[in-house]
Amino acid sequence: MKKMLAVVLALCMVFALCATASAADSYKVALVIPAGDHGFTGESIKHAEMEAELLMEKYDNLEVVVKSQGEPSGQISEIENLLAMGDVDAIMLWPNEGEALRSAALTILDAGIPLVIYDRLIDGLEGIEAQMMGDNFFIGGEMGKYLNEYYKDYDAVQYLRFVGDASTVTAQRSGGMDEVIDAKFEQVNETFVTDWSSEKSQEQMENWLAGHSDEEIEALDLIVTHDDEIINGLMNALEGYTGTADLSGLKLLTSVGGIDATCKKFEDTALAAKFCTFFFAPSFIRECVDYTVDVAMGNEFAGTAVYDEATDCWLIPSFSISNAGNATYTFDEYRASEPFATRYSIGDF
Repeated sequence: MKKMLAVVLALCMVFALCATASAADSYKVALVIPAGDHGFTGESIKHAEMEAELLMEKYDNLEVVVKSQGEPSGQISEIENLLAMGDVDAIMLWPNEGEALRSAALTILDAGIPLVIYDRLIDGLEGIEAQMMGDNFFIGGEMGKYLNEYYKDYDAVQYLRFVGDASTVTAQRSGGMDEVIDAKFEQVNETFVTDWSSEKSQEQMENWLAGHSDEEIEALDLIVTHDDEIINGLMNALEGYTGTADLSGLKLLTSVGGIDATCKKFEDTALAAKFCTFFFAPSFIRECVDYTVDVAMGNEFAGTAVYDEATDCWLIPSFSISNAGNATYTFDEYRASEPFATRYSIGDF
């Protein structure tokens, strides 16, 4: 009897140790990201969800939860709920607005949970595990170099600039371009802030065309933007223009994105303008999901993002796509590339 009792007790101890080890080896990661059912944000959510599913298939001891909210207040509430649960091993935060999420980010750090910031940075936030984004300053610089080469035979270049918002993304893209662009480039209007909206950029372009003389319109050589969604709105306005000015002097529109539908606009348009965009895809978020999971599980990160000591940030590389030459890819070459396949792996979204 005593021998049987000893065996039972020994088995109980083994089961208890196994259960403890199993609990200790399970991991939970939370992704707190903006909401969106279309455009860059909507596609990013789909990529984040797909990457989470793939990682949970790879690791049967991993749980990844995705919390998407359209307002800073909603993201703050999600963070409060996650902290109240107390079983999260790492959090990836893509802030709707960096400053609005500063206090919530600090509560994550105060709770001792590793925090990874994606895309929109929170300036001066110390103690985070990492921050990751597309290499926006590099993109701006490469855009400026591309423009210098494209317009090298021009004595002067007049251009308009359309940006998304007042975030670090905009500041870095504009700053990178402005640092290298030749002095002959003249911005002929205050920068248009579009809120990343094709509808708003279309309205802004229509108003500019309506408010300027034929001579002023015909002197326009270039339009610089920060997003393919903005380009879509501008193209609607330009293609719908019914005034008397000749638009053939507008030779190039530049952008950031790599949306295939935007490339197709320039294959189908009657306008003379060409297009150059720099790859910045919703699929970038997969890198940051992978990084956050690696942090939680103690794995070594093996993605394409490269740590930049000067900015203390992991930067995801980019490349140029154009039907105007001198780019990394033509439209057709881009469509045959691995980055294109990954970007559109979520289907026709």
